[in-house]
Amino acid sequence: MSPLRSHGLRSDLMVLRGLSVVEEHLDRVVVRTPSEPDFWFGNMVIFRDDRIEPDAQIARFRKDFPTSRHVTIVWDAPALSNAPALERFTALGFEIDRSDVLTLEGLSNPAPVPPGIEIRPIETPEDWEQVIALQIETGIEAGHLPEIHAPFVRKRFANHRKQVAGGRGCWFGAFDGAQLVGDLGIFEGEGTARFQDVETRESHRRRGICAALVSVGLNWARRRAPASTPVIVAYTEGNAGRIYRRCGFTLSEQLLAVIRPPDGAKAT
Repeated sequence: MSPLRSHGLRSDLMVLRGLSVVEEHLDRVVVRTPSEPDFWFGNMVIFRDDRIEPDAQIARFRKDFPTSRHVTIVWDAPALSNAPALERFTALGFEIDRSDVLTLEGLSNPAPVPPGIEIRPIETPEDWEQVIALQIETGIEAGHLPEIHAPFVRKRFANHRKQVAGGRGCWFGAFDGAQLVGDLGIFEGEGTARFQDVETRESHRRRGICAALVSVGLNWARRRAPASTPVIVAYTEGNAGRIYRRCGFTLSEQLLAVIRPPDGAKAT
C-alpha cells in the first residue's frame, strides 16, 4: 500500500503507534484505538483521495465502526479545502474541521524562559495530575462539557503516560512555583517530531510561556533525532498559530475532516 501523502496524518499515526490498530485498504485507512473508543481522531476513516461522497462515505464508516457513537472522516488530500458536497455533511449534523499543519524547516527562533518560570519534564504522579487538571480546565474554557471532557482527558493521558514511560516522547511542564501553568507533549519517530496538546493557564497567557515550551520541546527533539521534522497542527491565524510562526514554523498543508460527535459533545 502507498503511504499517506499528508505529513500531518502521517505524524498522527506515528503518535498513535502502539495504541492504535491501522488497517490499510486500497481506498482508505481505518484507524482504531481500542482503549479509547470515544477518541474521535483515534477512531477514524481516512479516505485516500479527494472525492467527497457523503452518503457512501458515512455508510463505509458505519460498516468499519458499527458500534461507534461518533463519525470521523478525513481525506488524505492536503490541498482539499472546500467543496459543494460538504453541504450534505452539514445538513446531516456534521461539523467541518479544517486544520493547518505547520512544520519547521531549518533553524527555529528560540524563546527564553520567562523570569520566575521553570520548565521541566513531567515525571511524578502529582505533576501528571496537574497536567490532567489543566487540560480539563482549558477544554471546558473552549466549550467542552465537563462530564464528557474530563473522562476523555483522563483516558488520553493514561495512554500518554504509558507512551512517555516507554520512551516514545516527553511531556514538559511550565511551573510558577509549585503550580503548573503550561504544558505540552512531543513525540518522535519516523522522521517526525510531533507536538501535542499545547496549553497555557489563562492567568499566565501572553507572557511567552507557550513559546518557551515549544523551544524546550524543539531542543529535546534535536538531541534525540537531529534530522526529524517538527510538526504542529494548529490554526495558523489563531493565537497559538501566531506563536508557532514566531518560533519559525510555516504552513505546510491544510487538512479537511468532518465529525459528527455524540449528542451533547463539541467537536471543535
